[in-house]
Amino acid sequence: MDGGEGFVVSILSDLEDVIFLILKHLPMKDLHRSARVNVTWSRVVNQIKRNRQQIAWCHYNELEPGEVDGQIGLLIDSLASEPHFALIFASSALQESTVSIPSKSTRSTARSLPRAAKQEKITFSSYLERLLPPSCHITGVGADGTVATSFSSNRIVELENSVSASCLFLPKLNGVDIYPFLLRSNFIGISDSEDSMDEGGVCAAPKSAFDDDCTPGKESIRAVTGIPSDKSPKLILLFMADLGHIFAHKIGSRFLENYNEVVIAGGCVDSVILDRRIELQNQNQDEPSGLGVAFCGGRDLRVASVVLLANINNEKLVEAELSRLKAAHVPERRSVGFMFACIGRGENFYGGRENVESKAFRKLFPTTPLLGFFGNGEIGFDHLPDYSDTSCTSAATDLSAIKLYHSYTTIFVIISFP
Repeated sequence: MDGGEGFVVSILSDLEDVIFLILKHLPMKDLHRSARVNVTWSRVVNQIKRNRQQIAWCHYNELEPGEVDGQIGLLIDSLASEPHFALIFASSALQESTVSIPSKSTRSTARSLPRAAKQEKITFSSYLERLLPPSCHITGVGADGTVATSFSSNRIVELENSVSASCLFLPKLNGVDIYPFLLRSNFIGISDSEDSMDEGGVCAAPKSAFDDDCTPGKESIRAVTGIPSDKSPKLILLFMADLGHIFAHKIGSRFLENYNEVVIAGGCVDSVILDRRIELQNQNQDEPSGLGVAFCGGRDLRVASVVLLANINNEKLVEAELSRLKAAHVPERRSVGFMFACIGRGENFYGGRENVESKAFRKLFPTTPLLGFFGNGEIGFDHLPDYSDTSCTSAATDLSAIKLYHSYTTIFVIISFP
């Protein structure tokens, strides 16, 4: 390197403003590489990462052109923000099989010379672990089908009984804490029996505390879920793999007893995808029977939900129900939608018409990504505050009127991040 080149390098190393203007356009993975140049570049990279809060999503569909690495790998490589939490909805057909991807040694050349690249077969969740940073928590479920949104076109598609996946990537969001946790059949003394249920499947009068183990409610929850006693969950997603509807009612009501403003939603799935940290912490215990994810935050973390009952069976009725969700005025600028549908709904339920429910959602929420799955039992209830009122706080839920577990329904949830 001659003197002139050394002078240029010196300027670029010292002028942090210039470095910032150049590096701020780089995707996440290139930023990580740039941080290794020197201390100054590393400091600039950290500043850029703190300012980025991009929510991203992607999907894989075996029927669409391109291998899994082309559909998902390219997008992950180009993410602007480092994912802190990944929520995966994979079809059981994908989760129980392997995907062909370029080997580590040939991945960099595979996209330009795909035929020359060596291939290896690994599970889909292992593939995601390889692509995402080690600090990212990866959690999800396997179910009969998925609901996915294209990151590039924003088109929503319902993929019933398909080899597919839908992935949500959340960065570390200011004012939001996310706690994944496992569900087992002995969750704080809960049993899958008919006790404390009425004939209609509605929770009977609740206990005031988790007195099964003689400890205060929130402290019992904290011990099992990791949710600190000073945190307020606004949304808890519950995914049951081997647990019955009685358990779903009971665990949901336990959360509702202790958190007045929380929304409970989810459904029955075939399997759970565990974060590697959770696997290590629970390697000597029985296989989990379900999975929960708690989203905690303050007033600016806003959630609404609605249940499409079995008698909602045409486009007009679907749109009318989702209009109730729209009327909650959840801010849509940084929102995500979840759709948990019965496998008995979908195309055949609507007389051969595809994507009826997701199209109605897209009409009312034109920019909100929608992700979810088709399962065998749905968990949720109507929660429709009016956030257009600036003084609005979610009203405490009347547990005596709540039915959490359903069949032949679809649960829609929208969450808006600050």
